Amino acid sequence: MTLRRNLVMSVMALLILVVSAVGSFGPDAHAQGQTIGTADFRNAPQLTPGSYLDRIVTGDSAWYSVIYTNGTPYEFEVDFQGANPGTGFDLTLSFVAPTLTTVDGPAAVVSGNGVDYPAGHTNVWFLKVSLETSNQNGVEYPIIVSVDGVQSASLEACSDDCVLDDDYAAINVALAEATAGLEIARSQEKAAAVEAEIENLRGFAESAGTLAPAAQSRLVQAEAIMAQMCAPLTLCDEFPDPGSKTPVIGWIFGLGALAFGGFRVFKKLTTEPTEPTEPISP
Repeated sequence: MTLRRNLVMSVMALLILVVSAVGSFGPDAHAQGQTIGTADFRNAPQLTPGSYLDRIVTGDSAWYSVIYTNGTPYEFEVDFQGANPGTGFDLTLSFVAPTLTTVDGPAAVVSGNGVDYPAGHTNVWFLKVSLETSNQNGVEYPIIVSVDGVQSASLEACSDDCVLDDDYAAINVALAEATAGLEIARSQEKAAAVEAEIENLRGFAESAGTLAPAAQSRLVQAEAIMAQMCAPLTLCDEFPDPGSKTPVIGWIFGLGALAFGGFRVFKKLTTEPTEPTEPISP
């Protein structure tokens, strides 16, 4: 009887030791779920209020995301799951804004009455957990991350009375109609501008047609006058042809030479000859 009792007590002691050993590595009673933090904030898992079990390696950091509402009181905590490995280990948590600016921490517990982020940024914030030690690197430890005081969902639940889809569809129809009207107005403006340009060209053509007879008549008169001026002289035959290749300076020198020659002829014809004076006898 005594032997059986001793055997039962030994088995019970062994079971207690096994349960204790497994409990130190199993999920904590306060952890509601298990998660895996990432090394990059861009694909960090999203945590709602509660406690989560994870594992972290010394010398590394793990990222998590939370949906945070401006001005909401918050509290975040990180701790070792089970026994603390002792001194020389620095397990901290930082509250990071969407702009990747640390607004609180690093510390084992960070809390506040609320913070704001600039308008236009997303409401996805981040938690950064780090485990630093001077004793050993690359050793994995279980941790518990606790989240409190944040909005648990990014969108409000929609009931049966929601008409957001219908409103959105109506807005799309109105936008399409407005866009079509704008395109029609732009087409009409372009057509009006083209018509105005055509009318201007027609006006120029009519003006040119009206002035053409008068211009032709003046050209005929000029040719007749030129013929009369050149008839008794061979000057017009020697005068350079006013083609498109004649330099302007040639015209200037030619006109200057003609003017100088005409001036000499005019002066010779209008000046009376003077009689030579006789020398005075002594």
